[in-house]
Amino acid sequence: MLACLTLLFLGVGLGHLFHLYTEKNRDPEKCTAPVIVFYNNTQANLTLDFMYSMKKRTGVVSISGTYYVDNKMSGVIRHDVSYVWSENKDSTHFISTDINKVTRDETLSDAVIETVLPDFYVYPGKSISYTILTQGHRGFMFTIGKRPIFFCTH
Repeated sequence: MLACLTLLFLGVGLGHLFHLYTEKNRDPEKCTAPVIVFYNNTQANLTLDFMYSMKKRTGVVSISGTYYVDNKMSGVIRHDVSYVWSENKDSTHFISTDINKVTRDETLSDAVIETVLPDFYVYPGKSISYTILTQGHRGFMFTIGKRPIFFCTH
């Protein structure tokens, strides 16, 4: 009888550990969004990699991509934005705390980058608010108002 109880508790414990392991892999605290922005005769093909801590309410979004003028590559965007966030009902409010440019890669000025990205992604101390809708374990839809802005996948 004691052996059966021991095996039962061992099985439940191992099952719980397996569940915790798979849950962490299903909901990693990161997501990626491909974004294409058009402005006048320019185009930016970007990837936004969000890495975040639910517990600390902090994160980093890594931005990388290319910038085109008249369909000719004009430069590269590559920097990391550290941020904090808070939530108010359905809205998530992000504030940039630091911008770390990968200087050997990034070739565009802030003045050019701000034409295709909100100030939050360019300057420290700037904010942006999104409504973030969970799409199951696939990722998140970032919206402003009722307009979808981008889909961030796990």
